[in-house]
Amino acid sequence: MATARSFAAGVLLLTALLFTWGAEARTAIVKAGEGWKLELDGKPYAAKGVTFTGTGGPANFDRDCEQLRALGVNTLRTWGTGEETPALLDAAHKHGLRVLVGLWLRPGRPGMENDDAFDYVRDSKGREAQLQATVAQVRRFKDHPAVLAWGLGNEVILNSPDEPSKVAYARFLEKVVRAVKKVDTGHPVLSVDAWTLGVPLWEKYVPSLDAYGLNVYGRGIHALADAVKQAGGRKPWFITEFGAQGEWEAPKDARGLPVEPADGEKYAVIVDGWRNALAPHVQAGRCLGLFVFNYSATLDHGGLWLGMLSGTSKRPAWHAVREAYTGTKPEPALPVPVRLEVRGVEKGWADVAFDVTSTPPLDVSFAYNLRGAATRAERDRVTVLESRKGATPGTWRVRLPSVTGAIKLYGLAKDGAGNLAAATTSLAIPAAP
Repeated sequence: MATARSFAAGVLLLTALLFTWGAEARTAIVKAGEGWKLELDGKPYAAKGVTFTGTGGPANFDRDCEQLRALGVNTLRTWGTGEETPALLDAAHKHGLRVLVGLWLRPGRPGMENDDAFDYVRDSKGREAQLQATVAQVRRFKDHPAVLAWGLGNEVILNSPDEPSKVAYARFLEKVVRAVKKVDTGHPVLSVDAWTLGVPLWEKYVPSLDAYGLNVYGRGIHALADAVKQAGGRKPWFITEFGAQGEWEAPKDARGLPVEPADGEKYAVIVDGWRNALAPHVQAGRCLGLFVFNYSATLDHGGLWLGMLSGTSKRPAWHAVREAYTGTKPEPALPVPVRLEVRGVEKGWADVAFDVTSTPPLDVSFAYNLRGAATRAERDRVTVLESRKGATPGTWRVRLPSVTGAIKLYGLAKDGAGNLAAATTSLAIPAAP
């Protein structure tokens, strides 16, 4: 009798959990006329997403998801799984968000995470280890109601050393896709690469994919649909990373440093990308969603260029995501840098003019980045500089760092609402005599 009661209690508990979690939720990509539809529980769904790193680990995930939901975000994208994944999925589910769960596959050459490099042509044991690890993560998380789909790899084709390596990876990818689908029939599988580089290889070697994941930056997003067609694409696609023009394609200034887009452009490209570049393709069933890069609190070179937050301060992308997905404009108006100019350098100090259009007061500071540094950590680091007000309004004296070469100089202005405006320029610091 005790055993029967325990069994009954277990059934009731399982039933309650299934009801609470909505564990029967299923995602599907279905053909619809000349396009496709992404469906969640049989209802149309468009991913209004951001890529997600978070602001401080699992302890902050609940607040992070609550804030993102308020911005109109309904989906998060991760690059891989880890010990924090259960907490993220739980927080996302609590706030009605779905997750495109990343399943990391190793790049084929240095340049990505930890400068890893994997030989897809020769390392059969390593391929099998990656396959088994991927399937294990799918088994672990496939029944969680926050899972929307699986995203295999990130720019592995871009980061492959040669054509044989690309083909070997693509053949392996097909094997992984089939294994994932065998374990989980309830969620679509896509793979992610830069622009349309992956499309010809996916079409030839990875027929089991349900959709493409395309990482795209800048105004080129308007040309993407035609590029997919020209590359032979026959499946729907997600924009799995998007933001302002990236450093890798930006023009360089006289000192050889990439010119960072102004804050206004960073804002405009996101709103324009979703509302104008993608809207017709979402309507036609070619594009299934967008993920803006990136929700994190990192105060570094990449965070200031592309992030939604820098530390606790909101960057233009934060407000652009909200306007794109909800139509809500920032209030009060964001501070707008109109000039950052180095007027002279003397005895280790720079005379700087920095003008910002905003309702005062503003907390103004300056920082630098050394893009030519020897290590990745140094190249990413943004370091605050000592500064003091100059003799005239809008001018400052800024102490230069003890480095040699071209530095990127930031003028930073934070308003009372927690918005951070940034302008950049460069200057050359000569070697000490």
